Amino acid sequence: MSIAIVTGGSSGLGKLVCQQLGQHYDVMNWSLDTGVDVRSSDAVKAAAAVAARTGPIAVLVNCAGINRIDFIPELAPVTWNDVMDTNARGIFYTTKALCDHMRGGTILNIVSNAAHVPMTSSLAYGASKAAALQMTRIMARELGKTHDITCFSVSPNKLAGTGMSSYIEERVCKLRGWTPEQAKKYQLDALPAGVETDPATLAEFVGFLLSSKERHRYLQGCDIQYGAP
Repeated sequence: MSIAIVTGGSSGLGKLVCQQLGQHYDVMNWSLDTGVDVRSSDAVKAAAAVAARTGPIAVLVNCAGINRIDFIPELAPVTWNDVMDTNARGIFYTTKALCDHMRGGTILNIVSNAAHVPMTSSLAYGASKAAALQMTRIMARELGKTHDITCFSVSPNKLAGTGMSSYIEERVCKLRGWTPEQAKKYQLDALPAGVETDPATLAEFVGFLLSSKERHRYLQGCDIQYGAP
């Protein structure tokens, strides 16, 4: 059976994606819990070498991500670096380490509606996800030709019930002096349907797309705005 690698697969959306892909592939979870830090080039190279010896690598899902909420005057350089290293540099490291081992395969980057919609107090996260979106387009154009790799992305809106979602609500409450109800209303009012995205449904959708090359072959370079911005 071919291998699917999912970064950040120990919790949240990544864990759900691992479960869905497990129906079609041998899944490797690259996360801090499994000893793979996508912010480290050496760690990723070592994990890629192990994966390449294990079997053919068909799919890479770059799902690892963090968010830090701060107004610009209080945004620390170390925080900026941590967000960019995880959400953007991590995609570079995994893609660079794996592309020669997955010719004809697929890379899916989990981006965010934050790449499309400017959100106050979210400079680092928004910038990192905008970088991830442009990286997807460039990867599709280049690796599609040189490695026959299909590259596309999914940009969800706010996910319900995840650790990141809880962090955002708590942080927004602290920064703005709001109650949890006010923070929730503020976020939902910004969404087109006024509801959060169910991560289990999104993971099922991702699993369906990635279950067969023919289901996503023509999404080369596309970004699916799941829930719309």
